[in-house]
Amino acid sequence: MRRLARAALAAAAVAVAASTTVPPAPAGAAAAALRGAGAPRRGAGPTLARGSTAAQVGDAAPIAVRYGPPVAAPVVDFFRPPATPYGPGNLGIEYATAPGTPIGAAATGQVVFAGRVGAGLHVVVLHADGIRTTSAFMASIDVRRGQQVAAGQTLGTTGTSLHFGARAGDAYLDPLVLLEVATGPMVVHLVPDDVRVMGSEADERNGLRHFLGTVTGAVGGVSSTAVGWARDGAVAVGVGVVAVGRGAVATAEELQAWIDAVVPLTPTSLVRLGTGMQDWWSRRHTCTPSGAAPPRPAGRRRVVLVAGLGSTSTPGAGIDGVDTAALGYRPGDVQRFSYRGGTTAETSYTAADTQVDITESGRRLRALLERLLAAEPEVPVDVIAHSQGGLVARVALGQSPPPGVENLITLATPHQGADLATALDLMATTPRGALLEEGVSRAGMSGIDPTSTSVRQLSETSGFLRHLNGQPLPGGVRVTSIAGRGDVVVPAPHAHLPGATNAVVTVEGINEHPLVPGAPAATREMALALAGLAPSCEGLVDAMADLVVGETITAAEDALGLALWGLAW
Repeated sequence: MRRLARAALAAAAVAVAASTTVPPAPAGAAAAALRGAGAPRRGAGPTLARGSTAAQVGDAAPIAVRYGPPVAAPVVDFFRPPATPYGPGNLGIEYATAPGTPIGAAATGQVVFAGRVGAGLHVVVLHADGIRTTSAFMASIDVRRGQQVAAGQTLGTTGTSLHFGARAGDAYLDPLVLLEVATGPMVVHLVPDDVRVMGSEADERNGLRHFLGTVTGAVGGVSSTAVGWARDGAVAVGVGVVAVGRGAVATAEELQAWIDAVVPLTPTSLVRLGTGMQDWWSRRHTCTPSGAAPPRPAGRRRVVLVAGLGSTSTPGAGIDGVDTAALGYRPGDVQRFSYRGGTTAETSYTAADTQVDITESGRRLRALLERLLAAEPEVPVDVIAHSQGGLVARVALGQSPPPGVENLITLATPHQGADLATALDLMATTPRGALLEEGVSRAGMSGIDPTSTSVRQLSETSGFLRHLNGQPLPGGVRVTSIAGRGDVVVPAPHAHLPGATNAVVTVEGINEHPLVPGAPAATREMALALAGLAPSCEGLVDAMADLVVGETITAAEDALGLALWGLAW
């Protein structure tokens, strides 16, 4: 924080060259955006001269960076620094975009954050001059943390609008001053060298939270009045209220970082709902009629079952509910993976063995698959995995799976992360939350260590998930993801896997998550997948229910995470 404070002071000291008058007529793509919105309204606070910028540290040569607009769209809200910590304002600019518009990198740089904060998707890019540009409230992300990007390279796509910001250390800059709207560059001594490098994921996320905390327009899904109400005592969630406690939340900036998760109809959720309905419409003539019985695959097949987090080798895990006989597998051709390597018939394992690095578990599963295929290369192998096991299986198969693996079916797998893991990750940033986690970890009361590697990897913002989801699906393997409509552990939106065949099923039971593998509806969808057929047809009402129930559960759990985080201060 001291380094960031020094950076802020340095930026404020040198950022006085900009005129407060209306700039000369702009040119290029940025000019088109300005013409579409009229002359910018300038706010108080640190600003830079328009044009490209440069950074110089000590005797090092200046590093010039020329910026361009992330989208070709009109600017509808301008840089307006808040007059007070809790007052309305905007530390960036907002573009009016059509949903699905590609977002380009404003300049060459390194992705230092790419993921979810609350229910919103955001990308932060660090440029050579030490400035970080932020694209917020995105509909999808195409890059991962640590990746180098070129100017204009697609970072992801927009929802109904794009919020774009820029900062140097802790100092927020008017993004329009970075864009190519003036004659010639200006060399500015901006940022100390120690701030011009990628920080930890937690540090980068915290910097992003402060920026999001000033977004009080429609893109944030909340008004300044609602922020004050939430800060003083409660947060609205649909028709319910989650108590936060007066004074429990430390700052409005940190509160608003999660406000987008509290309001179900955020731009991100609306995009997901719209995309879901488009998917339903496009596949309504190719789905499998509900009355059609799926044929059993011809010939002999083998299957490896992979259980989830907290499971043991003792029978009774959720994955043991899979009706392998109904799917056509012989008893001797069914194996269950051991998290210690091999099969459970060969090596037993405990719940603690499921909480190691998922990458290591994936390596052990791949070794088992290669051994089985080497023994009988003529007999294909399928992988059916539950919950975390689906991520283990994706790691095991990689982009080039062992020849002979034909199907990967994941059941209630958090491909987009788990809300509970995200909440634990957020709580760990608070003093009380960190102490509570440490106490639970040492006591071992739940059997699952909240500080374990795999739990951290299940967070929606983890580098592990960012890397995994940045890779193509296993080549030559049919991949199917099946989610439970009312699953509160892994809501259906979090089980959605782009590029795979996705299905949502109804499960009878209070706690759906462990019951998904054995649900008759899931058995049917697995049989269809093994036969190479499309998922079962759904009517419009059922399709809407799948989407709305999942989004509602996600919003409620994000709000609960917010409440727990607030109480942890």
